[in-house]
Amino acid sequence: MNIAILGSSKMALEHAHSILDETSIARVVVYTEEAEIGFPEIPYSEEIILTEALTIIPENWYSTIPVGIDQDNPSKTAHSWLIKLLAIRLVSRGARFLLRTRILEIDEDRQEISFRGGGSIGSGVEPYDELYDFR
Repeated sequence: MNIAILGSSKMALEHAHSILDETSIARVVVYTEEAEIGFPEIPYSEEIILTEALTIIPENWYSTIPVGIDQDNPSKTAHSWLIKLLAIRLVSRGARFLLRTRILEIDEDRQEISFRGGGSIGSGVEPYDELYDFR
């Protein structure tokens, strides 16, 4: 099953994890215009207390938290790192990220996405079975 996720918000990445929990063989591709997942912090990040946020996220959805990250005080940096940690774990679970990628067209009849990006795959057309747009 080919899953296309547009955008790399916390909600998008959590949805990708839930799909992989249900169907571990799913082929998940996250398309994002960001150059790096989790950054920039502004204007997308909210302040979170990391220890509180992690209580409702399954442990297998995030990777090791760097020592220098303040986990007990409200912080936009903590939110950015949480997004990054969710993405790192997704990659370890087999998901692919197409960074700096702009969606050119979504053909719902053919279930295909046309894109152009700045990563290792410069442009192309990818099929999908399910598409989730979090942009």
